[in-house]
Amino acid sequence: FPIISFPNHRLSDLIFIILFPIPYISYFPRLAMAEDPPPVLTLTDNPYFNTICMSLYGYFTFFKTSVNNEFKQYEIWQVMLVTVALTLMSEAILNFLIQDEPILSRLKKGLFKMARRAPVVGAIIKEKVDKTKADMANDGPWVLPEGHTYQTCLPDAGLSDTDLWSQIDKNNALNDVVWQEGRCSGTVYCAEEDKNDLLGEVYKKFCWTNPLHVDCFKDVRKMEAECVAMIGQMFNHPGSPCGSVTSGGTESILMSMKAHRDYAREFKGIEKPNIVCPITAHPAFDKAGAYFKIRVIHVKVDPDTFSVNPRDIANAIDANTICIVGSVPQYPHGIIDDLEALNEIASRFDVGLHVDACLGGFLVPFMEEAGFPLPPFDFRLPAVTAISVDTHKYGYTYKGSSVVVYRTEEMFYQQITTATEWPGGIYASPTIAGSRPGANIAVTWAAMMSFGKDGYVSATREVIRGARYFIAGLQKIEGVEVMGDPLVSCVGWTSHRFNIYNMSSDLTAKGWNLAVLQFPAGIHIALTRRHMAPGVIDQLLADIAESAAKQLLQPQSKATGSAAMYGMAAQIPDRSIVDDISKEFWRLYYSTKPSNS
Repeated sequence: FPIISFPNHRLSDLIFIILFPIPYISYFPRLAMAEDPPPVLTLTDNPYFNTICMSLYGYFTFFKTSVNNEFKQYEIWQVMLVTVALTLMSEAILNFLIQDEPILSRLKKGLFKMARRAPVVGAIIKEKVDKTKADMANDGPWVLPEGHTYQTCLPDAGLSDTDLWSQIDKNNALNDVVWQEGRCSGTVYCAEEDKNDLLGEVYKKFCWTNPLHVDCFKDVRKMEAECVAMIGQMFNHPGSPCGSVTSGGTESILMSMKAHRDYAREFKGIEKPNIVCPITAHPAFDKAGAYFKIRVIHVKVDPDTFSVNPRDIANAIDANTICIVGSVPQYPHGIIDDLEALNEIASRFDVGLHVDACLGGFLVPFMEEAGFPLPPFDFRLPAVTAISVDTHKYGYTYKGSSVVVYRTEEMFYQQITTATEWPGGIYASPTIAGSRPGANIAVTWAAMMSFGKDGYVSATREVIRGARYFIAGLQKIEGVEVMGDPLVSCVGWTSHRFNIYNMSSDLTAKGWNLAVLQFPAGIHIALTRRHMAPGVIDQLLADIAESAAKQLLQPQSKATGSAAMYGMAAQIPDRSIVDDISKEFWRLYYSTKPSNS
């Protein structure tokens, strides 16, 4: 009962709570058994200890006598049957109470599931969902314009090079967002055409390599080890960094959570692990929870600053917590979590601390030299156990590249998966994929070596200056509010005077491809070097100001198009419906059927 009722208490706290009152209530069992008082136990010279032992003996004797008297009237088989039944019932109750998903969330889902099964309510919901799915099927990137068809089987004869490039150019013409001109949030980060040519040549040279076959591709092994070492140095690793290059930030986070889970199981005996993170942490942590059976405990952020209160993180930690999470910065609003406070909490509770620098990993290490100092956020904080860094964002390498770095080899060992009994030989792999594209590793190494520290400092200065300029411009627009205090490259904004999703629709109509936020509603942009081209930020600010002026004249207007869909999704209490529609998006993504079918 205490473990269920007080999950945030340590075992030592529970022992203290149970034992502390015993000496003061030791007279109760004596009164209950006045005709047969317990013997005086003198085990040591310590009277306090002797009193505790006498109390425990009295409790035991009283309990034994009471149980025997209570069950004298029953047959032995009845007692055994009741015992087995109560044991099974207790196990069922514990299994219900102690699960990865919180009780309230499961109860809410159960209630909504019952409501959806009701004939009238279920029919209405199904009709609305089916209509939404039909609208999606008829309006999305899977709807091909006239003259385009899907190729669903191999051609009888291979295409000539000319025909093949013709097909590629035709497919390329489907794109209508001009990312080259900085019209997208994030997406494409590198702006130097000469770097593109260089990296393309490097990729071509290593396109057939696979680090799984290290004996054949020793050069790729060397470059991967050097990438890990260089990033460890960037983040002030105190010794020899260890980790690996992964396919992206999600895999880096997955590998770190797998390592923390296995480390906690190996050295702490934790069998039902959980991690504690702000609600603004990347969904990759939720994916890690789903993949590796780790409960993810989300902590809300302050509605004004959009920063998590470290005390709330501490209150959510229990005996099964393996790791807490902080971001530099988090994606939605660009806020940097209080890593110094999280470091103290991780040290106090002896849990891991993963720093998610996937977004800002090639900005924050260089901000001080660029003129924008930050509080410590890396291995200078002694409780930091792992850091994830995306090289394919502001590291300016090709997509499909990230790095996870650990403080200790013991933690890194837990990332590696081995199969020592396989008839094909001893198998060991550090990442989710066995075979990996060595070309991505080579290109990552080439980008880092080509830019160098000075190049990254210069690029960081350019991006952060642009972000500060953009924030200052937003703050001058009536009706628009910057969300929190973003210090790096991501900025979120909202409005309390009109529907911000209508602004999103206005900006989309003007050719901008920005991200929308929910809980609360907002718009987000990750500024890159492509936005630093002359006039790009000024044009975006002008379009935002024009939309704000328009929306202030009609603050109660209903959202339309995609804005209406996001507004509707945010208001649906049954998130399983949103979950269903989200999965439908990816079903349509892989669809090769005409839209009307």
